[in-house]
Amino acid sequence: SGIDARGILFGSVLAYRLRIGFVVVRKKGKLPGLTESVAYNLEYGKAEIEMQADAVAPGQKVVVIDDLLATGAGTLQATCLLLKRLQAEVLECLVLIELKELKGAEKLNSIPLFSLLQY
Repeated sequence: SGIDARGILFGSVLAYRLRIGFVVVRKKGKLPGLTESVAYNLEYGKAEIEMQADAVAPGQKVVVIDDLLATGAGTLQATCLLLKRLQAEVLECLVLIELKELKGAEKLNSIPLFSLLQY
């Protein structure tokens, strides 16, 4: 699963190379068909993300990919919550950059995190 927008770029390439399925998570109102959404807080307000309701099967194993983990209270945490709501099993979160000082990994509720670069 890749998060709008750079997570989709990284995740789709990785899924293609591994020959596995890929699901996009986008801002509310961008996807066709029946969707599931979850709201989350931003420093400056609220936002919602969504994915197609039939994109994952109950019990399906999923890895979430995004570009940046800062506070952890944004899209990455919301995506994990959305996937759990759809009864998928989130195995790990992958990010290109993690801002360690902000302790965002703590908000992932014990979901393992891999970050390529850490600052």
